[in-house]
Amino acid sequence: MSDTIRVNASLRIERPADVVGQQYRDIDHHIRNNVHPDIQYAWEPAPDGKRKIRATFHVLGVPQYDVSELEDGADGSFVIRCVEGTNAGMVLVHRFVPLGPNATLVELVEDAPATLARKLLGPLFVAGARQVLRKALIEDKRDLEQNAFSAGKAAGNLEHALAFMRRVEGGAASFVRPLAERSPAAKRAVLDATCLLAVADGKVEAGEVDAVGRLAQIIGASDERPWLEQRARELSALARTPAIVAEATRIGRALVAEGVAFDGITAAVVIALVSEGMSLGELELLRELARVAGIAEGSLPAVVEGAERALMTGA
Repeated sequence: MSDTIRVNASLRIERPADVVGQQYRDIDHHIRNNVHPDIQYAWEPAPDGKRKIRATFHVLGVPQYDVSELEDGADGSFVIRCVEGTNAGMVLVHRFVPLGPNATLVELVEDAPATLARKLLGPLFVAGARQVLRKALIEDKRDLEQNAFSAGKAAGNLEHALAFMRRVEGGAASFVRPLAERSPAAKRAVLDATCLLAVADGKVEAGEVDAVGRLAQIIGASDERPWLEQRARELSALARTPAIVAEATRIGRALVAEGVAFDGITAAVVIALVSEGMSLGELELLRELARVAGIAEGSLPAVVEGAERALMTGA
């Protein structure tokens, strides 16, 4: 349809298709186990035979919500139809394709009103929406497969991704010379940007802390670890308040002042992605940081998608 934008994402889950379908439909399980930590779910009143939920989340420190109707498709699909809130008009279809007796391919197809793209993410919408879907898929996979991940370890090939991003052109800005050769103030500005994205959801996750620490080591700033731990606590306390926008503005200006705007944005993208996908709140904060830093919004989708591919290479 011309008035909608379609976004697709998929992931293999090592559980039978009927079990996967049951888990996705079990909202009480998602609430009890906090399957998607960035989103709080609650049941909404609905007529007999209908199911309706409210999802609450944060964008730039401001609470947002969606009210959605849940439907079972005749083909076995699970449909979430947003009828009110930030994503009103969005339809998300889940399909569960058996890959043998003990594995399932979960396919997500999202149709969103085209006006939503302009309102929320502009050119970033498709790349950003795919990241949001990917994050949800990985969180459900983790829930279904239980201990199929390493806690406290950054996901993906971080070193390869950072090396790859040095080769990504950023218009007039790019990696002029390795960050390891920059001043302590320039390194701190880049680390501050990565820290901002790492705690954008208001939580200090071990994997992201690991990633920022590894970045500090790569650029010759290992002595900044105590400062980074303090900044993570400070920024996470502000993340669910509008004050986080002022921090993004300050950090963006610092990147420009130190001549490392593109370095900071690309490194921040990599760090945000090590949590395996980006939330809507992270994407909006990235967009604001890039705007202040003077990075063209149209270049961000390629940065996000390139970083994701690089993280998965050799991991």
